[in-house]
Amino acid sequence: MVTSIRTKAIINFMAPVFFYLALVSGCKKSELKSSPSSSAPDTSSIPVTSDYLSQYGITELGSLLSGKIDLTKTIYCYTDKISYMAGDSVSLYISGPKSKSQTVAMTDMNDHTILSVNVPIDIQQIQADRPWLNGLGFTKTITIKLPDDLKSGIYKFCGKQNIVVRNNSSFCDITVIYPSNTDNAYNQSGRRSLYAPDQPDRSTVVSFLRFQFGSVDYSSSFFKWLSLQDSYNINYISDADLDDYSQLERSKLVIITGHSEYWTRRARQNIDKFVASGKNLLVLAGDVMWWQVRYNLKKNIMICYRDKAIDPLGNTPYSTVLWSDASLKYSILSSIGADFNHGGYANQVPKAWNGYKIVNQGSPLFKGTGLKNGDILKLPTYECDGAPVVKMIKPGSNEIPVIDNSKLKFLRVELLAYDFAVDANAKGLATFIVFQKTKTSGTVVNVATENWCSNTGIGGDDKVKIETITKNMIDNSLSGSSLF
Repeated sequence: MVTSIRTKAIINFMAPVFFYLALVSGCKKSELKSSPSSSAPDTSSIPVTSDYLSQYGITELGSLLSGKIDLTKTIYCYTDKISYMAGDSVSLYISGPKSKSQTVAMTDMNDHTILSVNVPIDIQQIQADRPWLNGLGFTKTITIKLPDDLKSGIYKFCGKQNIVVRNNSSFCDITVIYPSNTDNAYNQSGRRSLYAPDQPDRSTVVSFLRFQFGSVDYSSSFFKWLSLQDSYNINYISDADLDDYSQLERSKLVIITGHSEYWTRRARQNIDKFVASGKNLLVLAGDVMWWQVRYNLKKNIMICYRDKAIDPLGNTPYSTVLWSDASLKYSILSSIGADFNHGGYANQVPKAWNGYKIVNQGSPLFKGTGLKNGDILKLPTYECDGAPVVKMIKPGSNEIPVIDNSKLKFLRVELLAYDFAVDANAKGLATFIVFQKTKTSGTVVNVATENWCSNTGIGGDDKVKIETITKNMIDNSLSGSSLF
């Protein structure tokens, strides 16, 4: 029953303090179990056009709104898009205390100023009806042209509004995915998100034309580190760019980062196609591919109903429900070998390790770290994914979990490290794995934690070791060396 599924999957929202933790701890998740499937359903009889996929009906539930954001004391800014090319023009919509000459800077992830302009600004009011659908409706403040020679990367306006600048070269070493859909899902700007103010009153669509308020950063420490690795030619893209396979095919390696929860079917198919072509994928993320989403035609609205009964495409393979829903016939495990249903919340385990216990010290990924079997790689984790195991073990056990490849059906899979987690059944595992699906496919490394790229991972206490492991993954992938 759809209603009972949604009720089980989405609980306990909106604690008054640390609202994100309340939001995401309530949004889950994992009483939902579905059988893995290696292929998507047959959609040959469905007219799968952009017009078809862009359909939406009701845009919000209930009548409650989140609290108003005080726009009188702080500068807020949003842009007309998320993803650009060097040389493109960026429209900025800025609200803040009145100033005849406010400096507006664009910086890189290490806070180096790329450009700055002085513009008059004033406090703006939200003009749009239903801003979660229509955007905030601010008056445009200024249009800025990006430098023609700007490197691909993640950049910020006003210190807080991220944009992606893509790479226009014909070949790239790496394509890195910025989790823009997750940012948008949790964004409460305009007084609703896919989570707020609560589940009975949430929105079912979310506009990208809003400043960020409410999203938690799980990626910037990785972006800061990677931007300093000058030997790589990198293409940064947004989630929406994933729908275009040409953004992937010119790279040797793709990296998923942070908290990458919201995926279209086309994006998943393109990632699977990339790996099937013989190229490698690094999943430096957790809670990955949890919900299916769609976009409107302009790709400035993300659609996610979380309930088949109210989604206009609710009885199709494009229904915006959990990817673990058996009706979608496209399990997360088939793509990345682990999912939240088999993982959970690592930070809720009593006497937690706050990291990964190493069980495969001979892995080439651990070269240069000094890690030995039984060591703990310090990595405090919130949400994590797990692979199916032959026998579930609980905290306090000295057993080493064994991956159940009878469910995955991969050519080869290895467990490198693990951590305990708590799911809806009070047991789960985070599994750091490496696998190859077939003889001709690429290799996938899945670290299975949303904190790998965060300030508790690659920016945390064991940053040197995590940097080394990450560099080993990248360098071995680019050189064609084994990741096993």
